Amino acid sequence: MHPSKRELPDRYTVVCHELVLAGRTLRLWRVADPDALADAVDVDAFEEDERFPYWAELWPSSVALARFVLERDLGAGLGAIELGCGLGLAGVAAARAGARVLFTDHDPEALAFARANHALNTGRPGRTRALDWRAPPGGLSAPLVLAADVLYERRFLEPFLATLARVVAPGGTAYVAEPGRRIAEGTVERLDGAGFRRDLHLVEVPWNGRVQGVWIHELVREEEDRG
Repeated sequence: MHPSKRELPDRYTVVCHELVLAGRTLRLWRVADPDALADAVDVDAFEEDERFPYWAELWPSSVALARFVLERDLGAGLGAIELGCGLGLAGVAAARAGARVLFTDHDPEALAFARANHALNTGRPGRTRALDWRAPPGGLSAPLVLAADVLYERRFLEPFLATLARVVAPGGTAYVAEPGRRIAEGTVERLDGAGFRRDLHLVEVPWNGRVQGVWIHELVREEEDRG
């Protein structure tokens, strides 16, 4: 057993998934049957906070963002935060590219998998922090912020934007990947000119026998006025 597996909750049957992105091999611990996990969601708990195990799936946006990050020279030791990390693929890619990553998510199970997947790829458990966008802590920022396919519920759009704007350090960059969901239209774009400069990139990845296009919003925060 790989030592990283000790970071995972015992109740899951897991498989190790391998991806080759930008010429590098990344491995991920994943839940063997995410559909069974979804079927087991407690109805009362879902109605109270609408929690659903989206974190257990591997999404094309995270694959696209991971490849996008691996193709960049991040610089050794660059501080990075992944918002809504899920399995942690984008953050793991950033770590492999030299960044020092903090994985954040609202779900403790996701954080456990992110810790394990960082260890699986780097030999060291990942740093994690529970984060609710509706009540983000102060003093949390980094020069690089990553988020993949987090814009899928209307009630989280405003909290996400507020958290994103808060955690990107002055002069820093955020990469937000999304597959063109209608609910996300016009969301990230609102930061363009509101303290950020935005560029848009299209990344195409093979997915279930077809090509999936993913939009990556590159948001560069303005330097603070030193005046």
